[in-house]
Amino acid sequence: MADDILDRVRSFATRGDEQPVEDSEAEPAGAETPEPEAQEMAMSDAQAGLGLQEGSGALAPAGIIRACPIPSGAVIFGELTSAFVDGPRLIRFLADRRHTGAVVDAGRTRVQVALLYEGAAVGLVAVGDGSTRRVDTMSLPAPGSGDEHQLTVLTYRPEITLALAQLINMPERFDRMHGSFVDLPALLSFLRRERANGAVRVTTGEDAGVILLRAGEVLGGYTRHRPELDDEEVVFPLAKAPDAEVDVCVGALTLPPASIAVASILA
Repeated sequence: MADDILDRVRSFATRGDEQPVEDSEAEPAGAETPEPEAQEMAMSDAQAGLGLQEGSGALAPAGIIRACPIPSGAVIFGELTSAFVDGPRLIRFLADRRHTGAVVDAGRTRVQVALLYEGAAVGLVAVGDGSTRRVDTMSLPAPGSGDEHQLTVLTYRPEITLALAQLINMPERFDRMHGSFVDLPALLSFLRRERANGAVRVTTGEDAGVILLRAGEVLGGYTRHRPELDDEEVVFPLAKAPDAEVDVCVGALTLPPASIAVASILA
């Protein structure tokens, strides 16, 4: 099982899913500056339209959860090993630079993932012993300890990171629906009308696939065996498996998202 976990981590593609952000147009000369009250009202209306709320609180409590595979992203620093890389110092380095993405730590029997948004931890999971657990801390070996781990640093677009954080932390709105009676395109149309934020997950005994959503629009889909972020159709075949189960993890999107400082996640 350990080899299978390591193979999955090493299979993360180096193809990034980041897109350049264009600078907004300059305000026309002579344009009136909205009153503070008007600006606040416009922001409230925009948040209401997307189901956004003020960010608050810590992350969801630790415990066993459904599979939460993550997509590939742009790999920075190349392949790292704990034989000479100090994992806690690496995570603090990323926090100082307000990194958005993920840190994947693959040991012999367990994979740990820390999801970061602007340098703060917004999701923590560990995979091992046949289950996925939401955890409170990451345990990383020190260089020269003899317990060598593989470290991978991924970069995601902010909206991808936020949707993944919802997948990890949010309770399912619909859970364990059998794939035989779920029409995935119709389900996505329903969630589009609701301007849903979060993810749809399809789980089988052989694979798990995820479709990420923002305001009802599909950000992309991927599976554990095909981690590159692609169209949602990449997940559809999984729903046809005899043992397929469909979960929907959607809800209000908090901005800024619930997060904790990286110093508190390092065991």
